[in-house]
Amino acid sequence: MTEARGVLGALKESGSSRFTQKLFPDVLVPTVARAIELNEIGDETERQKKFHTPRMVSQSAHFTYTVPEARPHYKPIITSSKALEDLNLKMDSELMALLNGSKVYSDEQGSIFPWSMAYAGFQFGQFAGQLGDGRVVNIFDLPDKNNRFQTLQLKGAGMTAFSRFADGKAVLRSSIREFIISEALHHIGIPSTRALQLTSLPETRAMRSTYEPCAVYCRYAPSWIRLGNFDLCRYRQDHSSLVRLSDFCVDEVFNKGENFPTEISPEAFKHDYFPDEDVKMPSGSPSELPCLDKSTKYELFFRHVVNLNAESVACWQSYGFLNGVLNTDNTSILGLAIDFGPFSFMDKFQPQFTPNHDDIELRYSFANQPTAIWWNLTKFAQAMTTLIGAGPKLIDTIVRSGLENLTEDNEREIISRANAVILSAGNEYKYRFTVNYAKIMSQRLGLDIGLTRTVTSTNIQELADKATEFNKVILEPLLQILYVTQVDYNNFFVKLQAYKGEFKSKDGTGFQMIDPELLRIFFTEAQVSKLEKHLKGTPEADSGDTRRLLEVAETLATWIDDFVALAPPVSGDRFTLAKRYNPLFTPRAYIFEQVIDSITDQQRDAINDPNAELDISFLQKLYNMSVNPYDSDKWDDSLRPEVVQDWTSHGDDDAKFMKQLTCSS
Repeated sequence: MTEARGVLGALKESGSSRFTQKLFPDVLVPTVARAIELNEIGDETERQKKFHTPRMVSQSAHFTYTVPEARPHYKPIITSSKALEDLNLKMDSELMALLNGSKVYSDEQGSIFPWSMAYAGFQFGQFAGQLGDGRVVNIFDLPDKNNRFQTLQLKGAGMTAFSRFADGKAVLRSSIREFIISEALHHIGIPSTRALQLTSLPETRAMRSTYEPCAVYCRYAPSWIRLGNFDLCRYRQDHSSLVRLSDFCVDEVFNKGENFPTEISPEAFKHDYFPDEDVKMPSGSPSELPCLDKSTKYELFFRHVVNLNAESVACWQSYGFLNGVLNTDNTSILGLAIDFGPFSFMDKFQPQFTPNHDDIELRYSFANQPTAIWWNLTKFAQAMTTLIGAGPKLIDTIVRSGLENLTEDNEREIISRANAVILSAGNEYKYRFTVNYAKIMSQRLGLDIGLTRTVTSTNIQELADKATEFNKVILEPLLQILYVTQVDYNNFFVKLQAYKGEFKSKDGTGFQMIDPELLRIFFTEAQVSKLEKHLKGTPEADSGDTRRLLEVAETLATWIDDFVALAPPVSGDRFTLAKRYNPLFTPRAYIFEQVIDSITDQQRDAINDPNAELDISFLQKLYNMSVNPYDSDKWDDSLRPEVVQDWTSHGDDDAKFMKQLTCSS
């Protein structure tokens, strides 16, 4: 590995600001040169007006130049050493000043200056108009250790043109949550934005339900573009900005489409390979729609965004992760978990659970997440209609002049082709989601059922058949068992992978043949006690509950036979596969409460004192466990060892589980 770089040297050598170099700025501050002049020698009133005053930006603007608002004090709390290593940077005073927003970097060539993005969005199904980075300042792009550009940004950096009625602040409570969950998801293997630095802001407070301490939080991603960026183009009816934004995504975000899905024609997905699913997709007879064998780069771009999101949602469902708020303005074109709301890991398998107390219609519940993301993608399709509907025949004309000079026949062709693209993408979304979900869940069970990542015309039906069979025979009965028994969802897989005994004895019938140790993986102690009492002829009074447990136990007995038929003959082989996909630790809501309280409540005076030393041992422990979810040897036994048992076994206190939060942050 090359030696870690100092940030100023790295910026001079390879720093960039691709978004601002390629896209349209707000006309109020049209150039980097003007932004630098305003920041360095402009009068404060003008600076405040152009950098920190909410407004409707100019028609075609994709962004505004801005700077972080100055704060009285900056107090570093925690750095993600893993993220720092992945960026190949070394921490020093220069980097810290940039990451907390106390200094601004602009380059000598006049190409880098901080900015905030413009976007719109559908929030809980309703269009909300211009939104944008209301408390976020993007500071620069740097290549990481794999030479992939990452955009660093500061959340809670103050008011921007997009703050609307908000204050531009981020409270420490929610910043801690997002810092940890970003890194936790990434290290579990779920596509996510990353966290780099968390800095508290003594003497800076924000009014939520009460006055709370604030923080600025540095995070990064290959791109922060979301579906809402395209919603804004549609809202403005601005064709030129749509083309410019789409070209930027193809060329810069997706490296000229090097990984676009060219290995299989979208024609293959005019067929629904999973027709019994509940998710509603666009209707229409495939035979009546135009052929899609030849695709433009915009169609491939659209498909790629659909596929990335489908596969990411499959990860969420596999690990029981809930974002809490899945509006189009926080749905990433890269399929990243982004802009975390009242997120949570599902403690117990309850499909209708939502961690968002304000989501009274359960729009973003666990069961609805795949449908919610597809709905968002249909809005993306509507914004992209002219580009995905033009086809090879009309695309050059459309790119140059939009719908001007097109005949009525041309317009009908565009609409017809766009419908074909959306129908195919809808089926492909379902396909990619279902196959990836089956693949991850089978791996969590230690099973290799032959689901490869690459889909081709020769294996498309075979993969669908394997996923269908696994879901029907193994997954659906298992989830029904977990739904009834309500054992800890993620810990169930950890316990099952570690089980090395016989699955069944040769004595008895039905569930009586199940090894008692194995039975306790699927049932709670109280439930096992009820089953045992029934077998002894001394059932308890709640015969209805016991009868249901007996039915589930019989289902389990059958399930074990099907599972064993698929499992490797050597238990060690099952363990070797499963342990790569079953985190020993996932950060739960009650753990976040403990850690946040240890700082914001128990050290209330120290948080607001710029010179006081903070005890962050609970937070550091949580970080250590979150970024090493598969390796407990790296949790640092010398640091808060007393919490490990509670944070991993969780106990049986139901008051800790399935907590809900509000959107306030």
